[in-house]
Amino acid sequence: MNEQAVNNSTPLKRLPLVLLLLLALAVGLLAGLWVQRGGVTIEDIKATVLEPPNSIENFELVTHLGTPFTLDSLKGKWSLLFFGYTNCPDVCPTTLQTLTQVDKQIGEDVTDDHQMQVVFVSVDPERDSLERLAQYVPYFNQSFIGVTGKQTEINRLTQQLGILHMRVESDDDQSYLVDHTSSILLFNPNGELRALFSVPHKAKDIAEDVLKIKQI
Repeated sequence: MNEQAVNNSTPLKRLPLVLLLLLALAVGLLAGLWVQRGGVTIEDIKATVLEPPNSIENFELVTHLGTPFTLDSLKGKWSLLFFGYTNCPDVCPTTLQTLTQVDKQIGEDVTDDHQMQVVFVSVDPERDSLERLAQYVPYFNQSFIGVTGKQTEINRLTQQLGILHMRVESDDDQSYLVDHTSSILLFNPNGELRALFSVPHKAKDIAEDVLKIKQI
């Protein structure tokens, strides 16, 4: 009787082990499918990814075409924002050239319904009129958007994003410089700050990271 009881209970004792083995096999298969489908993690990305993304409050600026540029303008698409000014001697034109290469490398992402936009926000509204931006920004790329507005509204946006900018006086009031943060910011289609690209900016790295961030 005792021997029969032991034999009858053996399958029950083995059942949890069988389930664990099946579970491990399933997890392994799922992991394999994840890799095959190009799944990525934050650790695979060179940029600083914000998790969770940072939401921001509304602001009211205007594009070089004279149309409003607000928080809603960042929704429904992925956006790369760079802050600078048209009289910038080196960093701004170099970064806009890099962003032109990024835009070309990303191209049309047929797997994503959200299009990409590149926005250049001036931190020097005193000199960067709509006319000036309309001449400057499309020179690098016809699809890029130049943005300016009242200093108070520019400050409202930059303060939320941690973008620093400070006028550096010179002997000639018309030739002053503006020190500013040179990071490139990535916004998701919800209008939230998703990632930051610090210097040095390499077009290939930025393009690859943008495509990876879209997948996580």
